[in-house]
Amino acid sequence: MGRDSPYRMPLAGPESDPRLAAELAVLPAEARRTALAAGLEPLLARLLDERARTGTELSPQQLLMQDALLARVVAFHAQVSAAAFEAGCTADMIQKALGERAHHEQSRQVAIAIGSLVAGAVAGVAAGVWGLSDGSSKGPPITAIAGGVASTALGAAALTHEDPPLGFRHSRNRLTPLWLGADPDHLYPSFVFRMLTFPAVSGSRSPRDELLETWHHKLGEQWADAAERAAAERLLLGEGGVYDDDLLTLRAEMFEGLESMVNGMTRDLELLNRALVRVLASPLVPEAGAAPPTPAPPPPAQAETAPPS
Repeated sequence: MGRDSPYRMPLAGPESDPRLAAELAVLPAEARRTALAAGLEPLLARLLDERARTGTELSPQQLLMQDALLARVVAFHAQVSAAAFEAGCTADMIQKALGERAHHEQSRQVAIAIGSLVAGAVAGVAAGVWGLSDGSSKGPPITAIAGGVASTALGAAALTHEDPPLGFRHSRNRLTPLWLGADPDHLYPSFVFRMLTFPAVSGSRSPRDELLETWHHKLGEQWADAAERAAAERLLLGEGGVYDDDLLTLRAEMFEGLESMVNGMTRDLELLNRALVRVLASPLVPEAGAAPPTPAPPPPAQAETAPPS
């Protein structure tokens, strides 16, 4: 969604009021990171504060905030699914192009191999027939030699080939924001990009850092020369151009890794959902698995008295 798109969903920053921010301490660290990336801290802090003031009574304001929280969480699940689908679809499209390219080359080699066999067989038969009809002629050996030369040439052509250039355009390049660490064109949903770039709970590397490490490693393995590697980076991060099979395969692997990282956000959202249920569930609704209340024992039966005689 572009900057001015009516479907774009701007997100709030962290809660700036220290008193309200203290309400968020009830959330586990991983759920707190997801809430921060989702821009839910201000809404959630005020909802918890309202709940602390009203107790078990659900005020109209609290109900409105809970509805807004639910709508946003549902939207974030959809955004994660959409971003993962785009990354996976791009990788699949590249793999399909590579498969069609390999199939075309295999068909070419089979056709040349068949032509080589036919040329050799025809030349051999022709030379044999000619030799039987005219044993003194030099034509049969010349024909056999010509057939052998043709068969050899066709066989060599089947084994040696040069891949034609493959043009691939990608004006909306979703690798570039991750490489640069900024997404000014909003190629990603804001929540997804925050989850990719925010540090992990332990203070270690972000998902983006892990992707970049893998990408740099693969580039270094395939292109040891600095100039060739720089050219490969420009092609991968630009608007497209002429790819060879190795670079196109690397691009597919980069999107497969991105898809895996985005799919991992589903677990983060699920942990946030669990935390929200725990802190916001109505005390009037018992948790699943809780033991049912023990019924009160019946009153003791009164002893019957004999009627007066």
